Amino acid sequence: MAEGGPRRLRPWLLAQLRSGRFPGLQWDDAAQTALRIPWAHGGRSGAKESAGAALCRAWAEYKGRLRPGDPPDPAGWKTRLRCALARSPEFRELRARGRTDGPSSYRVYRLLPAREPKPPKGRQSQKEAGLSPQEPLPPTPPPETEEEAQDEEEPEAPPPEEAPLRIEVECTEPLPPVHGDAALVLRLRQGAAVAWQGALPPGEYLLSPPGRQEAPPPLPRLVLPAGAGPGLLLSSAPRGLFLRMRPGDGPAPGPVRGPHAPHGPLQQGALLQPFDARRFRKELELHRAGRGPRPLHRVTLELRPPEGAPQGGGLVLELEQAFAQRLLDTLGTPPETPPRQ
Repeated sequence: MAEGGPRRLRPWLLAQLRSGRFPGLQWDDAAQTALRIPWAHGGRSGAKESAGAALCRAWAEYKGRLRPGDPPDPAGWKTRLRCALARSPEFRELRARGRTDGPSSYRVYRLLPAREPKPPKGRQSQKEAGLSPQEPLPPTPPPETEEEAQDEEEPEAPPPEEAPLRIEVECTEPLPPVHGDAALVLRLRQGAAVAWQGALPPGEYLLSPPGRQEAPPPLPRLVLPAGAGPGLLLSSAPRGLFLRMRPGDGPAPGPVRGPHAPHGPLQQGALLQPFDARRFRKELELHRAGRGPRPLHRVTLELRPPEGAPQGGGLVLELEQAFAQRLLDTLGTPPETPPRQ
């Protein structure tokens, strides 16, 4: 790392690939758009001495997490690299292309467009500080520790002039791990750019703007950006995604768009299922048999209309269930489509 600069994962990982020090770290395709990373299961024989373990150790050393005299911690090194890959906006795991069994198991990560370097301190615009165009990412586990999360940030950048667009999670008890078909993936889009994204375990949540007091909160609360509209009940279950506007919570938000419900505004107290998991699976089977189009799976909710911006330039909440993108990845790359469905 250059003094004063961030320890960036992408250039470091590509440098290790070029060095040839770690067998199995290689390109997964001829176009060099996806990276194959050796990833032996911790319980398998020889995993601690594998190229994957050596790569994880090298990342820990590079990050300053392993110093002379420290006891070996292969599981911790592996967790740090996994979390770094999951949090990075420049990587997306292609689970269907990985290999989880056998002596040469590996994970495959697509390289997403690199983020533009941040301008020198004092010259960063509000838009550049709050938004970073990205492609969609799959569900990501929360950082191992608060210290790890802070370690991946770029502390040399000045704070933005206003709070960045994001969703804060408030709950009285820790949430379970993010896994399962019904794991919930959320994104905030400002026009075509992804301003924030995250993942949550299946369950019920309360979406509400900042300042609303819930004492005690009946459900885990997802605090939306200021001006995002009234409170909503959101559920991600094996049957699909459900939305309901709580009675008496003020005017309805913007229109909901989903593949399995009529497009339009939410009605107070009415339950809406914009994504039906069982119906999606049937549509996917028909598509594979050549009897139907590629199915849609994303649900969008307009939170804040554009202010003097062209159509589609407002703040939009995008929702999806983890299994849907995973199954679609097995079909290959679709033709170019608009970022919103």
